Amino acid sequence: MAKKYENFSVGDNLSKTSDSYSAWTNDLLRKLVAGKTIIQPSESTGGHRLIESEVVYVFLSGIGQMEVIEYSNHEAGHGTNPSFGIEHKAELPIVSGDIVLAEEGDYIKVNNTSDQEQLTYLRIFDSEGARK
Repeated sequence: MAKKYENFSVGDNLSKTSDSYSAWTNDLLRKLVAGKTIIQPSESTGGHRLIESEVVYVFLSGIGQMEVIEYSNHEAGHGTNPSFGIEHKAELPIVSGDIVLAEEGDYIKVNNTSDQEQLTYLRIFDSEGARK
């Protein structure tokens, strides 16, 4: 196998783990980063705002809900008041096979609404935003 393909797998490098979820990330490619997240039953990710990055979420298994907040003032931030500058807030129902596109400036949080099954999804995003 060619040397550049020695680190081809997304499931080898655990980048974050907690009682709620585990995430794996691979930044082998120059322009894209691929990651996988598994959320435990009735748990969620911590939520984060996309800074200079766009993300494609591909849901592989389970059911859940994705909270997406679009800020009209994402350049300035929202200070200590998380509701300041909200342009649109959506809570999207998620099932296996769904694909969600998230834009720069969006706040994203994924909840596993099952009390028995894990929720698994892939994240594909541009490496420029990921490295800042």
